[in-house]
Amino acid sequence: MQHQDIRKVFRVGDTFHNQRLDRFLESQLELSRSQIKRLIDRGLVFISGERAKKPGVRVKRDEEVLVIIPPPEPTELIPRDMDIKVYYEDEYLAVIEKPAGLPVHPAAGHRQDTLANVLIARFPILSSLGGKERPGIVHRLDKNTSGLLVVAKTEDAHMKLSAAFKEKRVVKGYVAICCGRLPAVEGIIDAPIGRHPVNRKKMAVVKGGREAFTAYRVIKSQRDLHILAVRIYTGRTHQIRVHLHHIGCPVIGDETYGKKRLDLIDRQALHATYLRLVHPETEEEMEFFSVPPNDMARIMESMGIKAESVPFMVRSFVL
Repeated sequence: MQHQDIRKVFRVGDTFHNQRLDRFLESQLELSRSQIKRLIDRGLVFISGERAKKPGVRVKRDEEVLVIIPPPEPTELIPRDMDIKVYYEDEYLAVIEKPAGLPVHPAAGHRQDTLANVLIARFPILSSLGGKERPGIVHRLDKNTSGLLVVAKTEDAHMKLSAAFKEKRVVKGYVAICCGRLPAVEGIIDAPIGRHPVNRKKMAVVKGGREAFTAYRVIKSQRDLHILAVRIYTGRTHQIRVHLHHIGCPVIGDETYGKKRLDLIDRQALHATYLRLVHPETEEEMEFFSVPPNDMARIMESMGIKAESVPFMVRSFVL
């Protein structure tokens, strides 16, 4: 399938008069402002025929804004062959399972050993809206979190999926194994998250942070060990791990926020086990279930819970 430029034209109405260009386009395209900035920086946004120079320029009533979304650029990533589980694939998207220990995209210390490298080896065509180093990547999981991810193949699918995540129309369910004393068997953690005031590599519950909501329910408890169904209503960095640590019941195996319990597991016991979305092209409602991997399954089964049943238990909670 050949990719062509996508051209979209918007006329500025009264509501958006004197609005910043990036905020106006964010409301129209429902791309992130960083994605919009990349388009502006590449000279692909025009206001009444003139190339826009800055994201902060103000748009005026009745002006016409043209946005050109180009086809994918050649990537600088090196393809990496790796056997990953693909739950679904068509010409618009794919749903895959990310293994634990694999970063989603390049970062310090991980340049060519990421899921992005695996994706370009597995799928010949991917959306480039996220940038050269994030081919097809619409959302992410932490390096040591495993589970379901949706990947966009076309720019149009990428935009529609990004909008669905932004508008909370995608339902994600997680299973976590944590250790400590829970305040209740079910609850919602409402606590703002921001950068840790001392360790800038960590996140924390902080005054003035961005609002964050996490819901949980106990699936099974055994003394101070708990299997939880978890749903997040916001997408803050490390949200589940930070929130469970905040209420005194951190994820086991989590070297940053948790109780290590290396006798049980050598990575954070967190798995994205359920995903529900509407297909961006066919508008079909789709559900995906991922059984927790062996390292988590062993703990669950020692507590009397079959790993195969967990995705369905999580589904009953998050829906």
